[in-house]
Amino acid sequence: MDRAVDEGLDDLFRILRIPSVSQDASALRRSASELTTLLTGDGWSVELCDVESNPVLLAEIGSGPQALIVYGHHDVQPVEPLSAWTSDPFHPVRRAGRVFCRGSADNKGQFFCHLFAIRALRGRLGDVPLRVRLVLDGQEEVGSPGLSEFVDLHRSRLADSRLCFTADGPTRQDIRPEVVFGVRGDIKLRLTVKTADTELHSGNWGNIVQSAGWRLAHLIAQLKDRTGRVTIPGFYDGAIPPTDAERKAMADLPFDVAEAAKSVGATELDGPAEIAALERLMFMPALSVNGLEGGHNEKSVIPSTATAYLDVRLVAGQDPDSMFELIRDHLATIAPDATVECTRGYMPSRTPLETPVARHVIDAVKLGYGAEPALVPCSGGTLPDAVFALGLGIPVLDVPYAGRDQRNHAANENMRLDHIHAGARTSAALFLSLAADT
Repeated sequence: MDRAVDEGLDDLFRILRIPSVSQDASALRRSASELTTLLTGDGWSVELCDVESNPVLLAEIGSGPQALIVYGHHDVQPVEPLSAWTSDPFHPVRRAGRVFCRGSADNKGQFFCHLFAIRALRGRLGDVPLRVRLVLDGQEEVGSPGLSEFVDLHRSRLADSRLCFTADGPTRQDIRPEVVFGVRGDIKLRLTVKTADTELHSGNWGNIVQSAGWRLAHLIAQLKDRTGRVTIPGFYDGAIPPTDAERKAMADLPFDVAEAAKSVGATELDGPAEIAALERLMFMPALSVNGLEGGHNEKSVIPSTATAYLDVRLVAGQDPDSMFELIRDHLATIAPDATVECTRGYMPSRTPLETPVARHVIDAVKLGYGAEPALVPCSGGTLPDAVFALGLGIPVLDVPYAGRDQRNHAANENMRLDHIHAGARTSAALFLSLAADT
């Protein structure tokens, strides 16, 4: 396995050099083309599917009665600000036992672990003893448009898969791997207020015409109280509470909220304090302000428009459409002059801890990393797991192969080389374990 990884790093580096930022259609096409060539050369049968301008690759290899889906994505986040990088973000550099490059961990370095595992198994066995379906999303970072349509179009080829397995995200600890059983959903919102037809001189119009900045600030402040609880009626409705098994798994996770806050320099915690931090993270929806726009830093004007960018993280039992309608109707009541748009949405997903196929994943992670994995009932983040969980009715499990400090979405993103080796061992162990379960 180590040889397959070491000899395959040049292929990974070639794909990392492609600046496949989600919004760059040309780079995404190049990325999909290069991956098609690489996978075909490795013996995969590959189909490129363009759905809603999202170049999704479906590749298949192996034989036998068992099958699984492995999901990853070949698009990456933008790299700005460039000044924060210590090296060219699209020129992979090996340093201090890591690969530094945009996409090294999110997600090219992680899905390449599956490719390295397949190479090692074919080299040892001559074939892969189960059918591996590799789905590489081209626009995961912007909401995976068209992925549901892709699954619908290929349902006959995907429906008999035992599970969907994803390697994505960072672990929470340096020394203990994880198996993640769920993800929160997500909707992105754009909230805009307008107080005049044009910007106005702040000396001539101050105290006469309201600033859109103040209007927006007052409006946002009405959406959450000082305890951190969202005040939108019905916001928490439908959320499925944790089971006894999930509560036990949460209790087994080492997590000190004060220490976690200190590690990122946070001065104040958020969310209802009477509910444990991990439960707030995994089993409660959350409303966040991602950004604000309006006016000028140096210009003495009263801005006429201001915009807030919000996101809502949803949990099992909730759905993006219903949540958007709830928020839209509430805003229509308290601020009929405001406009709100939903720019994207993801369904939440949660696989029960007792799912039988989970034992194969847990055992594979233990073999790959040499440590008993922590069982995480639900990630606070979002992946398109529900496309497979709800669309195909199969379990979806996620195992982060990247380290705690992978810096995904930030400057100096990196993937630890020892984690690439461990991830490849884990993938190979999972493939063999499922193949033997006849």
